[in-house]
Amino acid sequence: MFPRQVLWAILSLSICAFNASAEDIVKQVRKAVELSTLDQSKTAAFHLKAELAPSLDRDKDSGRTGDVEIWWAAPHRWRREVRTSDFHQIQIVDGDRLWQKNEGDYFPEWLREISNALIRPVELTPDLTDRIRGAEVKHLMGNTYLSRALMSSNGDVQKSMGGGISFTDATGRLFTANGLGFGGWFRNYKDFHGRQVAQVVSAGSPEVTARIVLLEDLGQTPAAWFDASANGDDTKSIETEVLSENDLRKNLLPMEPISWPVLKDGPLEGALTTAVTIDRSGKVRQIESIVADNPGVNNVAQTQIAAMHFKPFVLNGIPVQVVSRVTLAFKSVRPPGVETVESAHTQFERARRAGFPAAGTRSPYILHAEFQTRGSAGAETTGHYQDTWISETQWRREATLDQSRLVRARNGDKLYRLAEGPEEKILAFVLMATEPIPAIDTFVESDWRTNPDIVDGVKTMRVLSGYESPDGKLDPEHARAFWFDPAGNLVKTFFSGIETDRLDFQDFEGVSVAHLINVFQGGKLAMRIQITGIGPVNAVPKDTFALKGHEWTPAFTSEVR
Repeated sequence: MFPRQVLWAILSLSICAFNASAEDIVKQVRKAVELSTLDQSKTAAFHLKAELAPSLDRDKDSGRTGDVEIWWAAPHRWRREVRTSDFHQIQIVDGDRLWQKNEGDYFPEWLREISNALIRPVELTPDLTDRIRGAEVKHLMGNTYLSRALMSSNGDVQKSMGGGISFTDATGRLFTANGLGFGGWFRNYKDFHGRQVAQVVSAGSPEVTARIVLLEDLGQTPAAWFDASANGDDTKSIETEVLSENDLRKNLLPMEPISWPVLKDGPLEGALTTAVTIDRSGKVRQIESIVADNPGVNNVAQTQIAAMHFKPFVLNGIPVQVVSRVTLAFKSVRPPGVETVESAHTQFERARRAGFPAAGTRSPYILHAEFQTRGSAGAETTGHYQDTWISETQWRREATLDQSRLVRARNGDKLYRLAEGPEEKILAFVLMATEPIPAIDTFVESDWRTNPDIVDGVKTMRVLSGYESPDGKLDPEHARAFWFDPAGNLVKTFFSGIETDRLDFQDFEGVSVAHLINVFQGGKLAMRIQITGIGPVNAVPKDTFALKGHEWTPAFTSEVR
């Protein structure tokens, strides 16, 4: 009856804060970067080929397809050839000499970044090292994550964009990196003479994946293969520089005031930002994902930023391409006659109070539930869930299945987490499914959009983040959605390809509690959670809420409790 694949990968399992000094973290990052960097002294000379293609099928027509080939003898003696349908470059570096031949006048930034990431994932500049020292550090599922907000400003408003670096604890290998002018997701590592080289690197938006199809010792090359003094090169090479927005705007030519669209929901005023690439003539050639306080302005912002024009940026007398940020302020109005749609924040908080006793009642209670699913052994089995709530600072949630159990508890200011047995993921899912509404401080309002929908013949309001195809299909990896009925009850959810339907609402002290939760994956029923009882709590043992030895600091979880 129940398929085994009921759990989804993004559940926040085995999570905790990570305590280490800033200098220790810098050392760990430096070690991870050096381990994965081919472009450094003492690396064995190599020949590398990689094929590039969009990561997702929906982006197959983006034009981001090509290949990279590198012949590398030393950090200052190498040859690289990159090719796409619109651009082809051969570049030779020999000491302080550069030879470059280009077919096309613009080196696409996505191509430059992923070509660099194959052999030099991150360049640890002094500025980046300082950012690492000041980064927020978290530990999640065997990886250490360093995150930081990268601020930009047009002189009047500021807007942040996320950036960071992560590495895998067990191996010390670089996992992800993201910043202005560099970035990637690194996986499928293989050893090459002591260097750990990611065979698959993904980066950009739309995302491109580079797969190394050949990495071998350099071997014999033609006599003039690294000759940077040969005839036939371009007199003006294509170079790319990273600039601050303040320096970028010094070359911005006058433009018409922006006419922002009317907004039926979300904030009417705010800011937005994105990364841009400017070619040698001053034209905007690439715009990354826009981060806005209201995504309803994104299309107009995209058009306006694309229409910006700059005086050419010149370095040492030669025009260069530029990577920078653009920040804009917006101000709009509601369309006449259109009903104002409430924010995701408002709908989440109302539904939490309306349907979940831990938020909607001040009376202590104890709730019991059973759930049916298949365990890791494949057999259908029954588990149990219990929620004991005294107050916001004294509660315990426990799920058990066969010989496994997962407990989350709070006693005063201390949080606890205890996990035992092989079914931890299933039990974590049960805790998430019974209280799925995300904590308000874990999401950005602008990531969510709201629209009316019908669920089983009932008018609902859907709150969605992530990708939705033109035919209404939600991205199973990135989309999250919540449906609320006219009374504010949460009746349906979708995350990581898993759908839950919430049924049989019954009153408990003014809170309308769903007594049946059906879980579907791939259109098939994967789990059924049934509340068997809820009522006032009697006396509980003193050690119910404190789990000594299992103190827990949450990180990277949207769970409220």
